[in-house]
Amino acid sequence: MALTEFTIAAAERVQRWSAAAWYELPHIIFFGRLMRPDPNAIIEEKRDLEGQPGDRLNYTLVNGLNGAGVVGDDPLEGQEEELDLDTDSVTLDQKRNAVRLKGRLSMKRTAVDQEKASKSVLKKWMAEVVDDDIFVELSTSNTRQVFGGNLASRAVLLTTSLITPAIMDTVVARAEMADPKIWPVNISGDDFYVLVMHPDAWYDLRQNSVWQGYQQNGAQVQGRDNPIFSGSPGVYNQIVLHKHIKVPSGTDAGAGANVPYAVNLFLGMQAAIMAWGAPPQSWVKEFDYGNSIGMAIGAIYKPRKSLFGANDHAVISLETARTNN
Repeated sequence: MALTEFTIAAAERVQRWSAAAWYELPHIIFFGRLMRPDPNAIIEEKRDLEGQPGDRLNYTLVNGLNGAGVVGDDPLEGQEEELDLDTDSVTLDQKRNAVRLKGRLSMKRTAVDQEKASKSVLKKWMAEVVDDDIFVELSTSNTRQVFGGNLASRAVLLTTSLITPAIMDTVVARAEMADPKIWPVNISGDDFYVLVMHPDAWYDLRQNSVWQGYQQNGAQVQGRDNPIFSGSPGVYNQIVLHKHIKVPSGTDAGAGANVPYAVNLFLGMQAAIMAWGAPPQSWVKEFDYGNSIGMAIGAIYKPRKSLFGANDHAVISLETARTNN
């Protein structure tokens, strides 16, 4: 009697390497250092739909109280303050990619371990796709804006409207005085915002004499082990600085449409949420009686910029001119 059996070596067997991928990917994803499953985060992770049916998540943002309260023995009854709530939703999507190798003979023709290389580039692709989606979400249709030189718009930026400590001070003041206020995240008792700059903007800041003096005076935060500081080139006035090439940029600002600019992103607490339906997973599949293999990776997720009503909850776009290196 002939029995069809699928053994551990069967060509049709699908194998996962997702454990390694999931542990490594948060370190590769740029925004991974800013994500936490906690409201006290720049990007709050929502995992309510992991392992559950449904592709749409409704979530609520709670704004701080604005009232003055009562003093002394003044009656509190009748003076209670109403919670300021706003509800938004996000619908999940899926992103996947794969590499399929031709066969064992082809794989022997190179010194490169093609299977290992395929897994490596797939993990990098997944990380870049997640980062791309978050950058697009954070920089689209921004309702809170500050422009270099305290100018009124991108259309009037000058080549001298570069990023400076002064304009960063302005952004912090705008965040603190915003209605509703943009709250910083609290780390070990200290409050911090995050500014993600274009590399050209970081170059310009390093050329600034005020910034240079600030650095020479040793006014830095040292020895912090929270991931928000990982890879940060500096901290200034409660702002943890980061730089990334995918910060939106262009070359057509100013009255003559010829000024290079960058849309640097100033972020406070719960600037965005990241909803996971299924975290990054990866697979190996064999074909043609084990002669050929394919590797795939994918995730079900969706980032969403937090809105309070029609306004950005905790994002300010800091648009500055930049040296076009």
